[in-house]
Amino acid sequence: MAMSSMRSEGGKKIDEVVWTAEELDIVEKPNGPAAAALLAAAFGSLVMGILTTWAAAYTGFADKINLQHRVGPLSGKVTFAGLAFVIAWGVLSAALWKRNLQWTPVAIIAAVLIVGGFTGTFPKFFDLFEPG
Repeated sequence: MAMSSMRSEGGKKIDEVVWTAEELDIVEKPNGPAAAALLAAAFGSLVMGILTTWAAAYTGFADKINLQHRVGPLSGKVTFAGLAFVIAWGVLSAALWKRNLQWTPVAIIAAVLIVGGFTGTFPKFFDLFEPG
C-alpha cells in the first residue's frame, strides 16, 4: 500500500507518495533461466569444438557423423552441437529455474567453455590431431 508523507522544501510543504517495489511490480526476478541459456550456449560451443577436433583425428568418426552426404561431417557436428545445446538448456533451466545467481562465475564458466569450443574449431589446432 502506498504511503503518504509530507516534507518541506524551500519553505513549501510537498506531499509525497511512496510506493513499494511489489506495488509497482518491479520485484527482482530470478536470473537462473538466463544463466541457463548462456551456459547451455557455451556448452554447445564446446561440443562443436570437440566434435570438430575428434572428426579431424579419426576419419571413421567423421564418416559416422556424416548425416547429409552432400554437406559432409559438418552436418553431424552442427546437429549434435545443437542437440547438446538444447538438452543442456532444458536440464539447466529446470535446475536453475527459481535461482538468482552471481553473474561473474556464470560469465567465467561460459567464457572458458566458449574459448574451448573456439579453439577446437581452428584448423591450426585440429590439424595437430590429424593422422599422418
